[in-house]
Amino acid sequence: MKRSCIVLAAGVLSLSASAMAQPVKVFVLAGQSNMVGFGVGADLPVELRSQPDIWYDHFNPDARQGGPYAAATSTDWGPLEPKGEARRYGPEITFGRAIAAAYPEHRIAIVKVSQGGTNLVDHWGRGLPPDPESLYKSQLYHALLGKLDSATYADDRALEYPEEVTRLDNALARLESEGHEVEIAALVWMQGENEAGWSAAFRYGDALRAFIAAVRGDLGVPDLPVVLGRVSDNLYPANGGPIAVGREANIDAVRAAQVTVAEEDPRVAWVDTDDFAPRSPDDTYHFDSAAYQVLGQRFADAYIALASAEGSSSASSATGAGSAGAAGGDATTGSSGSAGVGSSATGGGSGATGSSSAATGGAGSAGADGGGVTVGSSGATATTGTGSAGSAAGSSGAAPVGAGSSDGCGCGMAGGGGPGATAAAVGLAALAGLRRRRPRGRQAG
Repeated sequence: MKRSCIVLAAGVLSLSASAMAQPVKVFVLAGQSNMVGFGVGADLPVELRSQPDIWYDHFNPDARQGGPYAAATSTDWGPLEPKGEARRYGPEITFGRAIAAAYPEHRIAIVKVSQGGTNLVDHWGRGLPPDPESLYKSQLYHALLGKLDSATYADDRALEYPEEVTRLDNALARLESEGHEVEIAALVWMQGENEAGWSAAFRYGDALRAFIAAVRGDLGVPDLPVVLGRVSDNLYPANGGPIAVGREANIDAVRAAQVTVAEEDPRVAWVDTDDFAPRSPDDTYHFDSAAYQVLGQRFADAYIALASAEGSSSASSATGAGSAGAAGGDATTGSSGSAGVGSSATGGGSGATGSSSAATGGAGSAGADGGGVTVGSSGATATTGTGSAGSAAGSSGAAPVGAGSSDGCGCGMAGGGGPGATAAAVGLAALAGLRRRRPRGRQAG
């Protein structure tokens, strides 16, 4: 990083006595290429092109081979801004802004580690050996956590990049050296497109659970909030996507697993990306600039809903979001500045539901029996009844209509049902019905 950024970061660290009185809220953003982001820096509003009040530490393993992100690797905290030769950004820009607005008494810090074309099986799992086919994508769990990683790397698991400056451990140490108390606030995870193209899709749920458990365990935060971005239906071949005909079930499996993991864990939320326009007709893996801005807002809304639900009983309303569902369901929330909507569900433990336009992001529903929060929609209206399935609000433009119905997202569990195989089966069946339900040419924003 240029010396000017280092000086700026050092200066910012000394600012705001009121913010210094509260712990620095550190958010960990990680995943593959849609976390890296293909947003064009020039497309951002001027006020978002550099945000020195939000601290940012960035690493993309592309730097290991001298790629376009090599110069973007942080050596100290700097302002939140697009990175790399192309000045690209992902969801971090609007995420940081929304979180800073929601928590003005805290300083906000973001640590982001992301690399395109990576998966949980070969690259992100704790204690993995190097990937011989893509060495620079290897052992990303350790690249993220560093000394906080409890795994042993010896023999065939020896670190491929043992001298690498790792992210989170060093970023936290820098904060603590300045005398700051630190709160590791959440993990935000945008990943799964890789597995959606091959057989690892059918193990994605278990791999994701293991990854979340490992991060929570190594950070010593057993209830760490986690926000997931569900992979987009842009991937389907019927929608012009890049994944081959005949592998739709793989996409279904990843999408269903992300929803199921969220709905079985009250400290996990998922957000919808189905209404996002692709970057171009030739690149439907990635989103356009506007979509990354909306995605960051949705991630922030989901975290705020989780944090609000944690601070209130299941009968009380989550601040600025929907009401918490009965039986421990979390709150729903709108996005992009929309008002939170929804009310508490009764009887079946389903979370609150609501809707909004695609421009603002509709509120999805919490899963039954303590399921996670869902944020963002394509603008359809969602309704639930007592004991109904905790469906996502119009993830593909259809409205859920009944308990356990596959008309709509159907991603939740039927009232009274437990997580696991039943929820996964419901999710797979419902998602398969959504492969081609909305017109092309959608615009995010």
